[in-house]
Amino acid sequence: MKSLASVALLFALACVFTPSQTTASAREAAAEEDADKLISVVKQTPASQLDPALPNTTFEEWLVKQVGKDSTIAWVVRTGEGHGLPWVEADISVEGRPAIVIMIAGGRPDSGADAKSRFLSLQLVRKNEFAEWPHLHDLSAAMKRARNGQG
Repeated sequence: MKSLASVALLFALACVFTPSQTTASAREAAAEEDADKLISVVKQTPASQLDPALPNTTFEEWLVKQVGKDSTIAWVVRTGEGHGLPWVEADISVEGRPAIVIMIAGGRPDSGADAKSRFLSLQLVRKNEFAEWPHLHDLSAAMKRARNGQG
């Protein structure tokens, strides 16, 4: 009888805790899928849409060519109070050191007119050093400064 009560208690606990954990896991998976979609939209955006001075190639292709083989790009979605839509960051590290952050505002793919990606900022962000450029076509100057402290 005691073991039957233990089994019943375990079953009841499983019923109580599993649905909320499953719901939380489903929410996290959906958020991750949304982030992946948003990153994909930004990567496929024509660079010329983000800055008219850039070529009509995807932002990702243009960016990879600009940063060089000594750099890596990490893509992440950020949100913040008062910013409305989320944005995508292309976080560029040079020789393993954080260097450049490019922020692109992105709507959701299913949000109609708001889905158009647009350039927000290009920043050099390192310990004890900060600089900002007004256009994406300034990336070469930003990369030069990130590599040599010039630009």
